[in-house]
Amino acid sequence: MRAFRGSKSVKMRCKQSLWILSVIAIMFFTFSCGKSDRTAQEEIGMLEGNVAAQYESTELLYESRTIFRMHMQDLDECEDALIDSVDRQDWEGIKKSAMDLKNASAVVFTGKGKDDLPKEFVLIDTMFHYQALAVVEAAESREMVKLNIEYEKLRDTCDRCHEKYKTNGL
Repeated sequence: MRAFRGSKSVKMRCKQSLWILSVIAIMFFTFSCGKSDRTAQEEIGMLEGNVAAQYESTELLYESRTIFRMHMQDLDECEDALIDSVDRQDWEGIKKSAMDLKNASAVVFTGKGKDDLPKEFVLIDTMFHYQALAVVEAAESREMVKLNIEYEKLRDTCDRCHEKYKTNGL
């Protein structure tokens, strides 16, 4: 008798599962039928538009490419000075070079306002400042392992920005 009751329970669960699957199938069919049929050409056009919009959002606009390049070269020289100070374990030189990097701003170098630039560019620039400050703090602690970790994070912000925004001519 007990086995018989158990089989009824199993049958009820199967019916419930089938009912749930039926409801899901009906909902899927209902929502998918209302969409308009697009031609392959229209789909391609929409994709191209999305790619173009994405490209435009990663395009870095600046008042003067020459001035922007000059400032970026200054940043490169600051980084070289930082690396040299690290090699010599010149803690004051490390702090000075890291502060020079912290006080520089790629956003400012563009000559544009933050609202006129891609949001991700501004965020990466902000992270760059934060990481430069972390390098200063690591230099104050005089812990080489911590300094290396924070420097790698700083370098990563540069790499991410260059990967996304640097053009061949820049």
